[in-house]
Amino acid sequence: MSASNTRLLIIGLFLSALVFHLTVVAQDFSVLAKNGFLYDDSFYAFKISQNIARGDGISFDGVHQTNGFQPLYVFLLVPFFYFAGSNLTAPIYAALAFSALLTALTAVLLYLIVRRYVSCKIAVLTAAIWAFSPVVTRQSANGLETSLALLLFASVVYLYLSRIRPVERPRTRHFILLGVLLGLAVLARIDEIFLALVILLDYLLVLRRRRAMAGALGKVGVVVICALVVYGPWMLYGVATTGHLFQDSGSATRYLSMAYAPLFDLGSSDMVASGPSAGFVWGHVVHSFSVLKIAPPTHAFFRAIEKFGVAVGAPHLAVVLADVLGLALVAAFVYLVVLRRRALKVTGFEEVQFLLLYVVVVIAAYSLYVFGVFFFARYYYPLYFVICLYAGLLIEEVFRKFSARAVVGRSLAAVILVGYLGVFGYMAYACVCRSNSVYCFYDVAKWVEANTLPDDTIGVFQSGAIGYLSDRKVINLDGKVNRDALEALKDKRLDEYLRKEGVDVVIDNANVLDLFLTPSFGNPPSKDDLTTLGLDQIMHGASDGVPGWAAYRVNGFAESSGGGGSSTLPESHHRR
Repeated sequence: MSASNTRLLIIGLFLSALVFHLTVVAQDFSVLAKNGFLYDDSFYAFKISQNIARGDGISFDGVHQTNGFQPLYVFLLVPFFYFAGSNLTAPIYAALAFSALLTALTAVLLYLIVRRYVSCKIAVLTAAIWAFSPVVTRQSANGLETSLALLLFASVVYLYLSRIRPVERPRTRHFILLGVLLGLAVLARIDEIFLALVILLDYLLVLRRRRAMAGALGKVGVVVICALVVYGPWMLYGVATTGHLFQDSGSATRYLSMAYAPLFDLGSSDMVASGPSAGFVWGHVVHSFSVLKIAPPTHAFFRAIEKFGVAVGAPHLAVVLADVLGLALVAAFVYLVVLRRRALKVTGFEEVQFLLLYVVVVIAAYSLYVFGVFFFARYYYPLYFVICLYAGLLIEEVFRKFSARAVVGRSLAAVILVGYLGVFGYMAYACVCRSNSVYCFYDVAKWVEANTLPDDTIGVFQSGAIGYLSDRKVINLDGKVNRDALEALKDKRLDEYLRKEGVDVVIDNANVLDLFLTPSFGNPPSKDDLTTLGLDQIMHGASDGVPGWAAYRVNGFAESSGGGGSSTLPESHHRR
């Protein structure tokens, strides 16, 4: 293919991916907020950016300084909020459009990386599978740093594979650029430090094979120094504000994962004191591998098994079958690309093998230490990129084998490909156009505005959307962006903390309230009744349009009545 046609192909890939993801972004804000696109955590980033733009400091509630967020993304959003003024939705749409642009650029980078080893057509197919897959469609519009972090991840991998690893004597400026990109990647997501460590280890092994350790170690030092120069100021800010090098949100996630264990049937919340049990860890390992099924190349296959199981009335059998096939697929993958990679025709498996180590390290970190069973799809986003990269190499390998066969073999491969693309295309359409409401944070924020006083202070564990969308002072109680609250949770003195902060209303999912309030206030007679703890119920879940949620006024701060979500507010304050 000529250079001009290749350029047109890349431009077409970029524009089609951009238009597709902008179409997702163009949906009504309530759909984005309620239908699984925007997370509650997204609104932490939005609110902190808004407070910075308003001059209220690096804080979620305007009071407590925090480092519990991924800084590069939040700081890049500040101009959007500065120029938007009081408009709540315009800066979010701008942020999502920005993420769509980053996703389209990442698709191009994936093409360029894979194109080093495979044909142009297979490289385009690989990038398209990634760009239009349901998991990428969802995560690109999640309002978080996910797309930015992956673009930097892809940039680092492309630079390393094209300008440093295969070059006998790489230029110093490429090492400087690699260090800067790695520093930015870690600023975008702290877990990209694993990528930095794996790349440095891989390059040291390359130098050892070349017997060039002494002369090249200085350039490795350049990478480290440049990365620290970029990331260092944020580390110093963290130490100055919290006394810790890394974000509080990481320690909060580990704590919350163990505290939430009873809600996911993974053990007792006592693990926050005693440490994770073997069953708890195993549950996370199992979940880790289960979410790998939604990787772009394999999602259509496993989704088809799930749908077939439902159609024949055997959904549980389908899950077992999918698990068995998934493990078999992992085993076959390891056998081919690790044990038998030298027998493969496609070059490149050796060069990109460091990415397999990265995958193993990330899975180990989130399965054995950080945990966060309900966050894995987002945490594993770079892993899906790596899986797509390997899928491109394997597709090329398969096509080379079939091209040497008879017409029947080639025709069969073509039929399988067409069928796969048909299922994949339907899934891409359904992801955008057939989503269902899964989050109630948007509705809870509306309830807060309609049923609380303007000067009330609201305490919420899952506080992102409520803090951003309601015009109340909202205190984060789960510790993700409030270290004081995290310490109060750990010490079981949340009652003391609520009074210290002047919290008037505590609101969250009823199970979460029961989980966190009772250790501080005492033991209630029943799971769903906290009124004996000095709290008066003012929201009753389903009857207020937010099933499973409850709200309580803290005794001594205000009067309230207990019926059906009503309160003692004047008539003018019930603004449904």
